[in-house]
Amino acid sequence: MDNPEQKPRIRKATRIESVMNSAMWHLTQRDMTEHELVSKLKVKTDNQEWIDDVLQRLRDFGYLKSNQDFAEQFVEQSFFGEFGSAYIVEKLKKKGLKDSDIYDAIHKVKSDKNIDEQSLLNDRINNYYNDFNMSREKLVSTLQKRGFSYQQVKIAIDQHPSSSNLKTNIQIKAEKADLEKEVLKYARKGKGLTAIKQELKQRQIDTSGITELVDRLINEEQLDFYSSCLEQLQKKSYDVTDHKERAKAYAMLTRKGFSSDEIKFALAEVEGSNE
Repeated sequence: MDNPEQKPRIRKATRIESVMNSAMWHLTQRDMTEHELVSKLKVKTDNQEWIDDVLQRLRDFGYLKSNQDFAEQFVEQSFFGEFGSAYIVEKLKKKGLKDSDIYDAIHKVKSDKNIDEQSLLNDRINNYYNDFNMSREKLVSTLQKRGFSYQQVKIAIDQHPSSSNLKTNIQIKAEKADLEKEVLKYARKGKGLTAIKQELKQRQIDTSGITELVDRLINEEQLDFYSSCLEQLQKKSYDVTDHKERAKAYAMLTRKGFSSDEIKFALAEVEGSNE
C-alpha cells in the first residue's frame, strides 16, 4: 500500500518542451539562480543538451537573470529588509553563487545605494525595540542571525536610549532569586558562608541582607556551619594528628568556605574521636 506521506514522483520529460515548461513554472514561483534552476531541471531530465538549450532560450528571453543581476537584486532587497552582509553571503552561497560574485554585488549595492550597515542596524534597533523585553544574549543572537557582526550589534545596543535597561541572563535570574533558598541550597551542598557568598556574587545575586538572614536561619536551627564543616571533614580520610595531613584538611575546608573557628572545631572533634 502506498504511503500517503510519500511525495508524488515527478514524471520524466520525454521532450524538450516539457523541460521548458518546467523551467518556466519554477521561475514563476520565484527568481532562481542558474545553479538552482539546473538542480530542478535535472530532476525532470537527464538530457544535458535539453537543459543547456532551455537555459540559453531563457537567457535570450530575459527570463533567467545572470548571476550578477540576481546577486545585486538579492543584496538590495536584503539591505532594505534590514539584513546584514553575513546573512546575504550565507544565502547566496546556498544558491550556488561564487564568493567573488557575492562580494562584488555587496560592494556595488553599498556604493550605488549609499548603504551603511551600522546605520541600518542602529535604525532597526531604535525603531523595532522601544523597550527591551528580552535578555542581552537573546537580542545579540537575534541580530546576529540577521547577518550583523557582534561588534556591529554591540555598537547598536550601546547607542540605544534604553541600553542601560537591557539585562543579561544572569541579571534576570539574579533578580528572581530567593536569597534564603539559595543560601540553604549551597549549605546543603557542604559549602561554608564564605564560599556561599562567592557563589552568589558570581551569579550577581544581591547579598546585602545575608548576615541578618544567616543569623536567623542559625537561630531557627536551619543552618549549622559547625556541623556541616565536621561532616565535610569526616567524608575525607585525613590523619589530623599528622601535621601535613592536618594542613591539607585545613586548606580543603577553607576552600569550601568555612571559618577558622568552624574548621578548628571540626579538627578537634575528629582528633578527639580518634583517641
